[in-house]
Amino acid sequence: VSVDLEQLVKDLWPEIYRFIYYKVQNKEEAEELTQDTFKRVLPKIQTNKVEEDKLKAYVFQAARNLLKDLWRRRSRNPKMVNLEEVQNSSPFNGNMEDEYEEKMVITQAMTCLSHDYQNVLTLRIVEGYSVKEAAELMGRTTGAVRSLQHRAVQSLKELLEERGFFND
Repeated sequence: VSVDLEQLVKDLWPEIYRFIYYKVQNKEEAEELTQDTFKRVLPKIQTNKVEEDKLKAYVFQAARNLLKDLWRRRSRNPKMVNLEEVQNSSPFNGNMEDEYEEKMVITQAMTCLSHDYQNVLTLRIVEGYSVKEAAELMGRTTGAVRSLQHRAVQSLKELLEERGFFND
């Protein structure tokens, strides 16, 4: 059974890009990692080493693995940030600034969660996948995904409370 690779890339590229972009928050880096993901998976798909009904999950797993590699490299070589530059370079004012700040607090809190928690929240809440679809993509049962999502939401809520997110 031959897979139409061009159609596969056309169908999955936007989803993989959004998934990666949400994790890295950088357009160029997300484009590069999306491209690397497909470079990694297409040869195996071409040689029929992946079952057709598991292609989407396979591509998402490859994207997750590339992200893990990236985070490992970054943890070995942390990037230094000048806080004064960041504070003085805010392009927002008023409510937009508050919204931006809230998004940043949530994004930073999410980076403190385990990769499994980040993945389930990204797939279910950010990307809008059903429990069944997320389970397929994560290689877990639907019950495991529901449980994982519940624990992830609780952990995120605790982290946000610790940071005073709900104190208004």
